[in-house]
Amino acid sequence: MRILIIYITLIVTAGLSAPILVEAGEIDDLKIQIGEREKKIQDLQEKAQEYKGVINQSQEEAKTLSNAVVNFNNQIDEVENSITIKQTEISALTLNIRRVGLEIQAKEESIKRTKQYISALLREVYAGDDRGIVELILKYDNFSEFFNQVEYRNLLQEDLKIRLEEIVGLKLKLEADKKDLDAKKEELTELKRGLEDKNAILSYQKEQKQGLLRDTRNTEWRYKNLLKETEDREFNIRQEIFELEEQLRRTLDPSSIPRAAPGVLAWPTEGLLTQEYGCLETKFARGAYPACNGGAGGFHNAIDIASGLGTPIVAARNGTVRAINNSPFAYGKWVAIEHDNGLVTVYTHLSLRSVTAGQNIKRGELVGYMGKTGFTTGPHIHFMVYVPNTFSTKPSKYTYGGILPIGLPLNPLDYLP
Repeated sequence: MRILIIYITLIVTAGLSAPILVEAGEIDDLKIQIGEREKKIQDLQEKAQEYKGVINQSQEEAKTLSNAVVNFNNQIDEVENSITIKQTEISALTLNIRRVGLEIQAKEESIKRTKQYISALLREVYAGDDRGIVELILKYDNFSEFFNQVEYRNLLQEDLKIRLEEIVGLKLKLEADKKDLDAKKEELTELKRGLEDKNAILSYQKEQKQGLLRDTRNTEWRYKNLLKETEDREFNIRQEIFELEEQLRRTLDPSSIPRAAPGVLAWPTEGLLTQEYGCLETKFARGAYPACNGGAGGFHNAIDIASGLGTPIVAARNGTVRAINNSPFAYGKWVAIEHDNGLVTVYTHLSLRSVTAGQNIKRGELVGYMGKTGFTTGPHIHFMVYVPNTFSTKPSKYTYGGILPIGLPLNPLDYLP
């Protein structure tokens, strides 16, 4: 029974040949902590939806200073909640990285021990193979002992096959874990960047609130005057943009327009479509665009998508950033991207921009974050699509040095999925 003793010894010594570096309990503890943070993230996201409901309800009521301040406070609370979400996501992901790292360490240790075990099996198998069948028969007094010896040799060979398959499986899992770890580290970098951006948006909102209180000296009549002045400027800029776009319409070459088809462009953000492209049904307080509904309604040269302050805005297609600028009382902070098919898309009212002029950008990459810069009652993106070779920038006499993006607009919905 010598071979049986050797076989048992191999199993024991292979298991003890290297220290166990990873305690399963630590991994289980990490999983519990990750689950707790995931539950917290879920609760915070539900709270974020409540903030959006409150903000959407109060935006139409911002005709008084007190309501405007309430709006700012709600939006600040919303951003602070989103910052807490980011911080919790970073904490959960950091724990996940630690967990995957420990699992990698465990697999590497298991591979090491399995290799040692395989080496011992190989030595025993090859040592046995040096003795031929005839030699084995002559060595033993009876056939029972001979067959036991052959059986245990076969057992060694079968175990060797199992161990080799095991080590191949472990290596495949190890490579998958390492790729998962690299992806999580990249995600962690993006989350940390997003957290920095959210903090910048929060600081800007607080500055805007303080600026409003400073400009109005916290008095209602000054706010009314400021609101009237802002609305006047916004109306004049709308007319100015419409007239410039009308000049481009008169020179339009229809063949220069890329064929409209669903999916040519991707949606630039998530949210609610609050205003479509084209003539508005309602008349502006101080007049209307003559080309719309016989003078009964205004013209909207984009689509509006509303969501929470700080919602990511992404590129609708591969392209190059043509321009970034600011136009107070109009589009606020905006970015224009020229795409590989000639179309130019413009993303406006941003709270923070994440690109620079001349930068190449891919479909789905971050452009900036949704905001309420310029003239707007609440966070949204005014998303414009221009005919190729019509985009330009122009100073506006109504925006205190602000620069307007100008182009011949198309209906974005003709190109979106």
